[in-house]
Amino acid sequence: MDVDLQCRCGKIKGQIKQVSPSAVKQLACYCEDCRKFALHLQSEGGSINQYGGSELYLAAPAKVEIVEGKQQLACLRLTRKGIYRWYSQCCNTPIANTVGIKLPLVTVYQDFVAAEQTSALQSQIEDLGAVNEDEALKPLPKALLGASPRITKFKLIVKLLSWKLTGKGKPNPFFENSGRAKVKPLILKS
Repeated sequence: MDVDLQCRCGKIKGQIKQVSPSAVKQLACYCEDCRKFALHLQSEGGSINQYGGSELYLAAPAKVEIVEGKQQLACLRLTRKGIYRWYSQCCNTPIANTVGIKLPLVTVYQDFVAAEQTSALQSQIEDLGAVNEDEALKPLPKALLGASPRITKFKLIVKLLSWKLTGKGKPNPFFENSGRAKVKPLILKS
């Protein structure tokens, strides 16, 4: 199953290809940096849940494709060494987070998944629960926590290693093969 992606205004479109429980994972990140990103975008419509978390889908870069509106992609980093946070400059939809070309990981924001496909996507993948739950705005219910943080981190490391070893880091929709970001990131704080 392929899942359609699009920003709120529809100028940027893409896909997560071949979604399956082994290919894509779901999690919620409760870190302060995700909230700062949403605040910077002044996101409307649910980028942050009631506990201060961002709903994300983990995928290998080779599985994510931007098919329309690449010229609308924008990127920022909260600090010079921070992660790359991608969004649409046309409507400020958060799109994805990436670490760089060396780590084969794209976390796609739920806001970028075509609304009619969110339920279908969630029914096809494993929910890993929460990361950075200690930074949540209020205590999380057990149902949102998922497995223990150690198990979640272990699963993430295993997934990243498997993507690295199987070459699923390329092509990368956000980086040139040289490792340079396709869009020069705005750095908020040096």
